[in-house]
Amino acid sequence: MNTSETHNIPRLAGVMRPVAAIPAQTPVKDVVAIFQGDSSLLMIPVNGLTGFEGVISRRELFSQHLARQYAMELYGKKAISLLMNTHTVVMTPETDVTSALAMLLEYDPDLDTDSFPLLIDGYCVGIVHVAELMMAISKAQAVLLDTLELLSARIREEVDKARRIQQELLPPSAFSHGGLVLDAVLINSTEISGDFYDYFVIDENRLGVMVGDVSGHGVQSGMVATAAKAGLHLLLDQGIKTPGAMLAGMNKAVLATASNALMMTAIVAVVDLAAHTLSLANAGHNYPFLYRAASKQVDMLGESGGFPLGFDAASVYPESHMDFCPGDRLLLYTDGITEARNASGEEFGYERLDAYLREALSGPPAPFRRGLIELVQQFSESERFEDDVTLLVVADETTG
Repeated sequence: MNTSETHNIPRLAGVMRPVAAIPAQTPVKDVVAIFQGDSSLLMIPVNGLTGFEGVISRRELFSQHLARQYAMELYGKKAISLLMNTHTVVMTPETDVTSALAMLLEYDPDLDTDSFPLLIDGYCVGIVHVAELMMAISKAQAVLLDTLELLSARIREEVDKARRIQQELLPPSAFSHGGLVLDAVLINSTEISGDFYDYFVIDENRLGVMVGDVSGHGVQSGMVATAAKAGLHLLLDQGIKTPGAMLAGMNKAVLATASNALMMTAIVAVVDLAAHTLSLANAGHNYPFLYRAASKQVDMLGESGGFPLGFDAASVYPESHMDFCPGDRLLLYTDGITEARNASGEEFGYERLDAYLREALSGPPAPFRRGLIELVQQFSESERFEDDVTLLVVADETTG
């Protein structure tokens, strides 16, 4: 099935006017009589001994050849082949109307042509008026637009369903486990997000958290993010509890879903209340920030990590281990925050993020998260983000 059949584009056969061809030896005066007998006729095809030879255009015949004084006396009894046009554009009845217009414009960019013949096996079977061709194209486009509108409505409905499903897969934004308090948010830039966050209880003392960001956004990115999340929970069901092993397993899920077409940065961290430790592994993601209550310092955890998920099946993800004491806070985020731009094209950047963290990260997670979102929106002078935005804060609210 070709493209024209797929979209039901009309053929020239549907707008063709059957017109009987005349012999090349027909006298000019007889051709004039034919035109005078049918005011709607714009062109007459001319056949010779071997088939189609040319056309007689009403406009050319009367405005050029016979417009001069005594022209009828000169040409009236002569054969019409003397005045016919042998270089007109010709097409077939099976040509679709859009292809016909393209061919006509190539032959006559100014569209001076008012009609053209249709041939089958070298013989003319009719003519097409250009005005009727344009009307057929207009009607076809109207039908196509109606079809596209129906398809768009269906696509919007399906995308909205996917958006709702994706939102339902996210855990609640607020959570507590033992003395750990967590707050998170995901703000889509389009209906389907390539970002996601998750958290999971390992045992009575350990809580795991993760944030991921698929390259790009939209339906395909959302599918990869969903596959990564499913892979994470499968790993947890299999008893895998360390950040590096979780990322390695998720890497396989992303490769199976995206086939190297998309990659995903991600970071997984596990907080152990009993041991007062934080373990994390990074797959090419933005470096997290850690607020240390004892020293009131904010540090970017820039230890080296592995490649993004979906880059290499053999990737390994080394882990970093550090203290995580009462009052400490961990911030995970995606680059929708740091890469948010203002009207001048300037990015929010890490310096502004670092300044806000030093001012506010020691506070409760929820107000901190809301304040950071509002600060970025004020900077960009817009409530919408160009990219998906995810923030996750976990705090140890136990007393030392």
